[in-house]
Amino acid sequence: MAIVKMKKFTLLTFESKKQKILKRIQGLSSVEFINLQDDDFLKKYEDLKQLYKDDANLESSKYEEDLSKAKFGVEFLNKYVPTKSGLKALREEKLALTLDELEEKVKSFNWTASYDKAKEKEEQLAKLDSQVTKLQAEIDILTPWQNLDVPFSELKTLKNTSYYLGTIAKSYEDMLIQELSNAYIEIISRGTNDINILILANKEYDESISETLRSIGFSAFKTEHKDVALKLILDFKHQIEETKSKKFFVKEEISNFEEDLRKLELAYDYFASKVERNKASKNFLKTKNVCAIQGWIADADSDELKTICDNLLNDDYYMEFEDVKEEEIDDVPIKLKNGELVSAFESVTGMYSYPKYNEIDPTPLLTPFYLIFFGMMVADAGYGLLVLIGSFLALKFLKLSDSMKDFTKFFFYLSFPTIFFGLIYGSFFGDLVILPTQLIDTNKDVMTIVALSLALGVIQIFFGLFIKVYSLAKIGKGKDALLDAGSWIITLLSIGGIVAVNFLNLPNFLGKIFMVTMIIGMILVVIGGGRAEKSFGAKAGQGLYSLYGITGYVGDLVSYTRLMALGLAGGSIAGALNLLINTLPGVAAIIVGPVLFILFHIFNLGLSLLGAYVHTARLQYVEYFGKFYDGGGKPFKAFKGSEKYVKIKRN
Repeated sequence: MAIVKMKKFTLLTFESKKQKILKRIQGLSSVEFINLQDDDFLKKYEDLKQLYKDDANLESSKYEEDLSKAKFGVEFLNKYVPTKSGLKALREEKLALTLDELEEKVKSFNWTASYDKAKEKEEQLAKLDSQVTKLQAEIDILTPWQNLDVPFSELKTLKNTSYYLGTIAKSYEDMLIQELSNAYIEIISRGTNDINILILANKEYDESISETLRSIGFSAFKTEHKDVALKLILDFKHQIEETKSKKFFVKEEISNFEEDLRKLELAYDYFASKVERNKASKNFLKTKNVCAIQGWIADADSDELKTICDNLLNDDYYMEFEDVKEEEIDDVPIKLKNGELVSAFESVTGMYSYPKYNEIDPTPLLTPFYLIFFGMMVADAGYGLLVLIGSFLALKFLKLSDSMKDFTKFFFYLSFPTIFFGLIYGSFFGDLVILPTQLIDTNKDVMTIVALSLALGVIQIFFGLFIKVYSLAKIGKGKDALLDAGSWIITLLSIGGIVAVNFLNLPNFLGKIFMVTMIIGMILVVIGGGRAEKSFGAKAGQGLYSLYGITGYVGDLVSYTRLMALGLAGGSIAGALNLLINTLPGVAAIIVGPVLFILFHIFNLGLSLLGAYVHTARLQYVEYFGKFYDGGGKPFKAFKGSEKYVKIKRN
C-alpha cells in the first residue's frame, strides 16, 4: 500500500493487428508506453536501430479532421445551448461507456449533419455580424456630418457655385476664414484636433480656393450617399436593430440544438480517442510486418493485459513481463495506492514531487502531521463544522470528477482536527459561543501554545530523520544511514538532553553522558559531510561546514511557531468581527447584523483555510521532507480514451 509495484512488458504482434490491440489497451486504461523511438533509448539498445520507426496510419489525418469538426461544433453550440445550473450539472453523472459502446453510439447517428447545422448557423451569424460592422462603419463616417442639413445629392447639382466638403486641422481655422473672405464657410462639427467644414463659392474662385486648401492640408470628404447625413444615420441604426433582431432569432433557434450538442460531444471523445491511438504508434518500432511495443503496467493488472492479448490475438503475439531493473529506477512511472484517508492527501505529495520507484511514499507519513497542523492553524469549531457539512453534502449528493472528489475528501478529513482544536481553544465563530470544552485560553496561554507548536516541530523533525535512517538501512546503506541521519539524531538528542539536565536539575552524570554523545554525534556529522571529498583538507572543511547545519535545525524549529501564530490570528480576527457587529445599534443589528456576520465569517473562513493550506504544506515540504525525501519520480500517465464528455469504462 503506497508505491504500486510495476512491470515492464514487451509485446510483439503483427502490424495488421496493432490498432485492434491498441483499442483494447486504451480501454484498459492501465498502461503507459515507453518511447522506443527516443534517441537516448536507441543509444542504450543499439540492436534496435535496425528496426523502422512506426508512425500514425494513413487515416490519422481524417480522424484529426473529424475531431476538429466535432470540437468546433461543441464549442460553437456551447455558446448558445442553455447549460444547466452549476449545482444541477454537478448532480448529474457523466454517461459511462466502453470504447466499443462509444463507437456504436457515434456510428448510430449522423453527427456530421449536426456539424453542418452548426456550421451553417455560424456562417449566418458571421454574415449578420459583418452587416452590423459595415453599417456601424458607415455611421462612424457620417456622424461628423450629421449637422449638415443639405442632402449630399443637392450639393452635386450646384451649377454656378462650387462646394468643398472636408476636414482641416483646428490650427488653420482663423487662417482659412481670412484667406477665403469671398466664400461662405460653415463649420459642421468640431473634433478633438480638427474641424469639418462646408465651403461654398463662385466657380471663378476655384483656383485660388483650391490653392489655399492644398496649403493647409484640406482632406475632402467623398461619399456615394445622396440623402441628408442625419437621415442616413438613423436609417443605418434602424437596419442594425433589424439585423440584431435576426441574430436573436438565429440564436434562439440554435438554443434548441441540445440533441446535436450531445451527438457532437460523443463524436469528440470518440475521435479524440482514435487520434490518441494513432499518436501512440510514434512510440513503437517495427519491421515490415511486426510491431514492437513496450510499456509499464501495474503488476496487479498484468494478468488482465495478458488475457486481452490471448482473446484478441490468439497465438499471433509474443509478450514478456520483466521486473524493474536498477538502471530503470529513474524511468519507472509512479502510481500511488493508499487507503481512503491517506489517498486524499496524495495531491500534497504530488504538488511537491512524486517519489522515485526505490523511495518510500511520503503520503502516509505526512497525513497525520498535516491533519494536526491544519487543525491548529484554523482552530475554530464553527468553521470546522461548516467545512464538514459542506464537504459531506458535496460527496453525498454531487457527481464529482475523481479529482474534485479527492479535493472534497481532503477538506472533509481536515474538518475534524479543525473542530477538535476549536473545542480545545474554545473557539466557535470566534467568541460567539463560550464552549465548556476550552482547555487552552488563547488570550492567556500563549506560551502553552508556543510550547505545543515547538514540541510538534521536534517530533516531526526527528520523525523525518528516523525515516531517513530506515530508508537507507532498508536498501543496504547502513553507513549512509548513520552518517547522514543517525549522526544528527545523536547530536540533537544529546543537545536536548543537556538542556533538560540544566533546566530540570537532573543528576550531573547524565549531563556528562550527553556531552560525550553530543561530541560523538558531531564527529560523525563532520565525517559524513566531508566523505565525498578527495583530500583530507577538503574533507575536514566540508565536514565542519556541514556541522554549521545545526543552525538550520534551529530555524526549522522556529518555523513551527506559525502553528501558534495562525491559530491565534484566525480567532482574533473572528472575535474582532463579532465585536464590530455587536456595535451596531438597535434595528441595524437585527437587519444588517446577520448579513454582516455571514459575509465577515465567510471571508475569515476563506482566509483561514487558505493560510492553513499554504503554511501546513510549507512545513511538510521544507522542514519535514528536507530531512528524508528527495522525490523526482514522474507520475503514471495511463494511455486511455478521451473523457471530456463521457466516462470510459473498462470492457
